[in-house]
Amino acid sequence: MANAGVMSTAAANLVRKAVVLASSLLFLAVLAGCQPATSEGIKFGWFYRMVVELSHGGEPLNIEVIIGCGSQVRQIPGEGRSVRAIWAPYIFGVRTKNGEGVLVQSPNVCDRDVAKEPVPADFLPVVFWAPDAGNLEFLVAYLHERAYEQPVSKLKFHRATITEATEADYGAWRETKWKDNIVPIGSRREDHVNGRSYFIGEGFFPKEDPRNKLLLRMSCYSFLRVPIPSDLQELIRAQWPPAHPHYWLLGWPIAWPILFEEKPDVTHYWEKFRAEARRRGLLDREEPRGLATFYEGKGVNRRSGVGHIERDPKSLASGQGLRIPVRVETGFPWATERMKTQGAFDLHADTANGADQGFAYCYRDMFGYYFQPPVGEIRASDHRIFIDGILIGIWPEAKTMAPGAVIVERDEYLWLKNDFPLAHELARMQ
Repeated sequence: MANAGVMSTAAANLVRKAVVLASSLLFLAVLAGCQPATSEGIKFGWFYRMVVELSHGGEPLNIEVIIGCGSQVRQIPGEGRSVRAIWAPYIFGVRTKNGEGVLVQSPNVCDRDVAKEPVPADFLPVVFWAPDAGNLEFLVAYLHERAYEQPVSKLKFHRATITEATEADYGAWRETKWKDNIVPIGSRREDHVNGRSYFIGEGFFPKEDPRNKLLLRMSCYSFLRVPIPSDLQELIRAQWPPAHPHYWLLGWPIAWPILFEEKPDVTHYWEKFRAEARRRGLLDREEPRGLATFYEGKGVNRRSGVGHIERDPKSLASGQGLRIPVRVETGFPWATERMKTQGAFDLHADTANGADQGFAYCYRDMFGYYFQPPVGEIRASDHRIFIDGILIGIWPEAKTMAPGAVIVERDEYLWLKNDFPLAHELARMQ
């Protein structure tokens, strides 16, 4: 079933440079809120109670979180002083009876009057499951309401309610249930002023740990299955290998100009592709690559069309598209020092037993540590793409952390890489 792409060296180098540039720009955009600024402490003054009702192992599991809302004054060089709303805790987790972890993301309700803009009755926050509550370096995110219906699901979701709370409620919660929080907590000053928490990964690991080499967030990774419009179908079908495998790779020399590059003769393909995906509620906003907005704390868009707190439902698609969780060999905690000399790089997508219904895998991708030396170019490696443990293709001599090709499912779907960080500029952990 293996199908290796073939291209000229010149074309390959051009594509790789474009991919690396695009990845860098996207990464910088995500980190835009981390530019140097003088910030004052956060003053918390209003509060909300969220209760998430779940089942785990057939038993009820209710998680209560008191969300603190505060204001922070900051001064960015060259700009006037500004005040912005902050909410905390961003993610709160508890230990189950068998030592697993269940975590919930708090919604950003701090910029709304809940009395005038009630949270919808079917609000669905992003929920995470950890196989080990003592090691949150790997999480499974539930990003679609159907994820809870799958055979592999560890959880059942019942409902989430959000009501106003008082400072006394918050104080009582801090004295009791906050102590059950399984998310490691660092310096309050670093958290409040710089937004540095466990999920950014600085200062929580042993001195020589690779995770201290990079100021690296955990992120959640998946492929989004996007239907191929009929106009684009014929063009892609012409690339389908003669054996017509169920899964195959569309190399970047073909995929890049179709999907991303703005040229008069090919841009219309991307426009139709995006229009069809948006019509089906699969891509967020007008962002070209449909970057998932789960990290913004707005909840999951459900089949009802709500389930979230986005004021403009048309701008939020997160939760409508079916997702395939993906893990890469450079992901921590399973990556080891062997990656520094290894010539291949494996990527695994899991669809077996219903794992293609709205999950993502969350971890730290240490690609930059293992393949990008302090001086010199990114070390080339063969990217081997596996689905349910079966090799479906190889992208040779790749120099990017992203897949070097687009996965195609027959002639019906493209699998687009879709990820989001477990950190937000306006969120804190305490």
